Amino acid sequence: MKGLKIFAVLFLCNFIIFSTVSAADTYYPKQWYLDKIKAPEAWTITKGDSSIIVAVVDTGVDLNHPDLKDNIWTNGDEKASDGIDNDINGYIDDVSGWDFIDNDNDPTPAWNGNYSVNAINHGTFLAGIISAIHDNNQGIKGVTANVKIMALRAMDDSGFGTSANVAKAINYAVNNGANVVNLSFGGSEYSATLKDSIRNAFEHNVLVVAAAGNAENGQTKGKDLTSNPMYPICYDREFPQNTVLGVLASTKENKVADFTNYGKDCTDIAAPGVDIVSTIFQDSSYQQFNTYYQEAWSGSSFSAAMVSGAAALLKSVDKSLTAGKIIKTLLDESGLLFVGAGLADRTAAGILNIKKALDKIAGIASSAPTTGTPAVAPSASAIKTVSNGADIIVSVKNSGSGKFKIFNSLFKQKNEIEVFKGADFVGLNLSMANVNNDNEKDIVAGAARGSPPFVRVVDAWGKLLVSFFAFDKNFKGGVEVAAGDIDADGKVEIIVAPESGYAPVVEIFDLDGNLKKEFFAYNQDFKNGINLAVGDVDKDGMLEIITAPHKGLFPKIKIFNWKGELKKSFLAYSPQFEGGVNISVADVDNNGQLDIITGAGVGGGPHVKAFNYEVQQLVSFMAYNEKFTGGVEVFGIDWNKDGKTDIVTGAGAGGGPHVKIFDKNASLLGEFFAYDAGFTKGINIVGR
Repeated sequence: MKGLKIFAVLFLCNFIIFSTVSAADTYYPKQWYLDKIKAPEAWTITKGDSSIIVAVVDTGVDLNHPDLKDNIWTNGDEKASDGIDNDINGYIDDVSGWDFIDNDNDPTPAWNGNYSVNAINHGTFLAGIISAIHDNNQGIKGVTANVKIMALRAMDDSGFGTSANVAKAINYAVNNGANVVNLSFGGSEYSATLKDSIRNAFEHNVLVVAAAGNAENGQTKGKDLTSNPMYPICYDREFPQNTVLGVLASTKENKVADFTNYGKDCTDIAAPGVDIVSTIFQDSSYQQFNTYYQEAWSGSSFSAAMVSGAAALLKSVDKSLTAGKIIKTLLDESGLLFVGAGLADRTAAGILNIKKALDKIAGIASSAPTTGTPAVAPSASAIKTVSNGADIIVSVKNSGSGKFKIFNSLFKQKNEIEVFKGADFVGLNLSMANVNNDNEKDIVAGAARGSPPFVRVVDAWGKLLVSFFAFDKNFKGGVEVAAGDIDADGKVEIIVAPESGYAPVVEIFDLDGNLKKEFFAYNQDFKNGINLAVGDVDKDGMLEIITAPHKGLFPKIKIFNWKGELKKSFLAYSPQFEGGVNISVADVDNNGQLDIITGAGVGGGPHVKAFNYEVQQLVSFMAYNEKFTGGVEVFGIDWNKDGKTDIVTGAGAGGGPHVKIFDKNASLLGEFFAYDAGFTKGINIVGR
């Protein structure tokens, strides 16, 4: 059953033959609506960050359009045409999105005998409004100039689709890094599946923008959605929060357009929807598609696209913005909307004003705290997300649950896996290793302080590979973990140490939980816990075990072979500092030999260092404000896949759940919040 349809367009449609006239964006003078929504003024702040993604769920997008092709999202984790689901997201060769109608990897418009030209063009028209390229001497300007379009075809060649396919498309967008989802269609069919996908998007801070729809069946006046609800725009009437940003169409006079549907229960904001020009599907093999642009098209579909573009600009300035914050800001900063008789209190908050909204967000970002806890609003200029980088895995330290989250390099959550279930488990200590020899790193988790002393290994999809008790089952001091083939027997071992409340013993287990070796890393009277790492830091072909005190002892790093024989030790910080040292190993100076990365523990500044085996200092910087003393977790990984090691940090207790990525020169590459900004109990981090 096809319960949804793209919203019909009104008025005369004029097609424009592509022109190569030497002028910057030839049809920009026809884009009256950009001035109306204050886009040119907003561009003085940002024209959009290329790491931000808007998913256009519609009839498909012309991926090769000259005004769009450089702004089309590509899935960097997928290899083209190899017939393999490289990123294991359930879609094979989805390099440029997905077609949920034909169930293939080509999201460009497609048609059979009974098609509508307007329907074929609809998705490409929306994409151009959102992010047509600027200043390329042809065509138009998008609301953004650089934001990427994720093409998802869920409506067929006649403009109809099912709620089930749209729900799949939204879920795909959420799971593959989209920040905004544009839905310019609707119908009276109610679908719990589609409603749940929208709620899931909101919970993952992916903003859903939906059009109000237009008059139908020969009518010239739109209808009140309060008494005649349409979906998806009206689903959030059932939610405690405003989870769908509903958009109605306005005119050049800032009036509610006669044809647009309305109703304050469903619509939130207005944007121009009359006499719009944008990109359309082009294929010179077919006369009806032998053009590149179309003007004088009207409808609330295009109003929604403008709001999607505006949301992408806000997200470009502050990547920590939640979907709810974007909605509130756009509504609070909207301009005056004139409503006709009988429509008072039954329409949206006002006209979209991007400049005012950006001023508000930019002001918040620039006024983020500079002392105490890490800033809540990362600055846009510092964040350089990449579409094909490494995953970052985050868990809470000791106040939450036995779950970890996996974030892709666009800082979108890919998965959340529960390693330990039940109220007895309050956090995880994490490490990485390829335990099952499948060339993919698995997650090694030790239960944090306050939990039974379990060690478990799971793969990135949550499949349990290893499970055993590291200490007596009644011990609840927490388990630090590391893993590797420590004795060169061809099999991975799990190395554990107590997090607190136990003698400083290092134990080596096989994957069946059998104890192979144990030794004391520090004086047996020391019971404040040990941090662990494993790696060949002296380049002798064997892995070493690196230890550091958790707290209550001078900051001595020790390096042992698998037999427990001490090979080297050194102080990472001042001998008077007893707040502990967090450690990781990685090739920081990219010379082919692993180095030791350290982060000061509680009581010290957020001081990150790195040392080679000769104890030469390679790195020294403050990961957060120098007055922050909650400790800093560290992990080394080539996050942006440029062949060089980067340093990932996580704020300890007292700071927000603030993850940062630095290069070896202490330049900030990216940052995000792994949990709600109000969470201050500390996080653990690893990467893969």
